Amino acid sequence: MASADFAWLIEHGAEIVEKYAGKWIAVHDGQVIGVGDTATEAAEKARAETPDGDFILEAVDPEADVVYGGV
Repeated sequence: MASADFAWLIEHGAEIVEKYAGKWIAVHDGQVIGVGDTATEAAEKARAETPDGDFILEAVDPEADVVYGGV
């Protein structure tokens, strides 16, 4: 699932940066299920939303070119 969510991050990079710049997000099944100023905060919100689900955490940095390059 993580690879599908990573692909989703890349595909929706522009939207994600526009909406969540400067935040941490947790993604599960192609949906943002947690947002916070820190990875811990985003993870806590994600666990509350999907207690048994896996998710990935990503810092939304508009200057980074790893996930959001070319956006």
